[in-house]
Amino acid sequence: MRRSAAALSTAVSATLLSAFWAAAPAQAATTGAADTVTATVTLDPTGTVDANGFVTVSGTYRCSPLPTGVAVVASTLGMYTGATCDGAEHTFTDRRRPAREQLYTVGPTEVGASVTWMRNGSYPVIIQATKIASDTRTVYLQAPAN
Repeated sequence: MRRSAAALSTAVSATLLSAFWAAAPAQAATTGAADTVTATVTLDPTGTVDANGFVTVSGTYRCSPLPTGVAVVASTLGMYTGATCDGAEHTFTDRRRPAREQLYTVGPTEVGASVTWMRNGSYPVIIQATKIASDTRTVYLQAPAN
């Protein structure tokens, strides 16, 4: 009886391991597909800052369809929003009031924006994030037109 239990345990282990090894190349192909995903992001050269300290910057992005996961557009002002990756150009706008230590005034300021692809990772990495496009430039903040 012990031999048959041990044999059964060995057979189950071998079956599970072979299933894992058979699935491994498909997983590698999916996670290795970062080079097939393309994206661009561009900040507009001007933005606004109002009397209450609210800053608005905008721009455009484009990303190819993703094999898995989602994409996020982010800015150094603190915006994180979902991106539509369909190959078409889309616009984004970030309007927020930064923390007191980051108060902005009319004039030039350094701003960054990026598109990041997020998908399930392999243990121990739960989420794998790959920055697929970024733009950092001096944006001229001006008072909003009223």
